[in-house]
Amino acid sequence: MCGYHKNSIGPLLAYCGQLCKQRMDFALKKYDVTQMQARVLLYLMHVEQEKDVNQKELEKEFRIKGSTVNGIVERLEEKGLLTRAYEQSDGRCRKLTVTEKGRQLQKNMYQSIEKTERLMVDGFSQEDAAKTKDLLLRMIENLKEGEGAV
Repeated sequence: MCGYHKNSIGPLLAYCGQLCKQRMDFALKKYDVTQMQARVLLYLMHVEQEKDVNQKELEKEFRIKGSTVNGIVERLEEKGLLTRAYEQSDGRCRKLTVTEKGRQLQKNMYQSIEKTERLMVDGFSQEDAAKTKDLLLRMIENLKEGEGAV
């Protein structure tokens, strides 16, 4: 990492995010899913009791383009980890449902995430880890509300 980036929060966060994604992708490789695919599956399993989810909702939740969501969903469908079915209320929208095969990965995906999280805060006190999380959540809220927010 180049020296001038060490004095700026944005580049440090970006680099940390990149390293985290690489670690997660490596840990999840044995399950044939990427970090983003795992996030989508876990999100769907988490909210499915409350509501039906379609691709538009994933765009909003993850703040990514429709074409990106479509690629993620297509890969997950090809792997047999989720299905898409047209909604009765709107034939243009397709409800996303995690398959039994996808559900079987849930425990393994959570273990991979927890392992990476433990690595990220290795050497932190519980207070430092909690404070870091709080500060990151504040930054997220600031960026969501600030000028140019999407």
